[in-house]
Amino acid sequence: MKRGLFYLLIVASAGLLSLIACDDTNQTTEQIPTGPVNINIDLNLPAYMHLANPGSHAYFDGGVKGVLVIHDYEDNWFAFERGCAFEPLSACARVWADSINIQLQCGTPTSTGFQPCCSSKYSYNGFPLEGEARGRLARYQIQRNGNAVTVYN
Repeated sequence: MKRGLFYLLIVASAGLLSLIACDDTNQTTEQIPTGPVNINIDLNLPAYMHLANPGSHAYFDGGVKGVLVIHDYEDNWFAFERGCAFEPLSACARVWADSINIQLQCGTPTSTGFQPCCSSKYSYNGFPLEGEARGRLARYQIQRNGNAVTVYN
């Protein structure tokens, strides 16, 4: 009886350790600093009417490096800190939406194109697709009520 209980404890402990030790799903947010955010968006205003359409995005002041609001093609809404998940405090590590490739990337737009900061690229829901980043982008809370969208933390 003692031997069976001992083996049960060993198996349970090993299972628990495997759940804690591995995160191959990139569900974690790396240590990306976030700042205070309280943004109210009125989708009736001309400046923000485009956000009512799936596949759109907009940039806002707030947080540490700014806030990116995305209304994706599946009618989901996301709000991200614009600091890249790979070296988020680097001067060039700012996330931009690439509407052509339907992904987010880290770098700086220039007059001659886009200058990447690293090779990290993310899906519109903030999960890494490729590059150095191992975790998803830091998210802010977002709530839509009719034509009002609120981003906060």
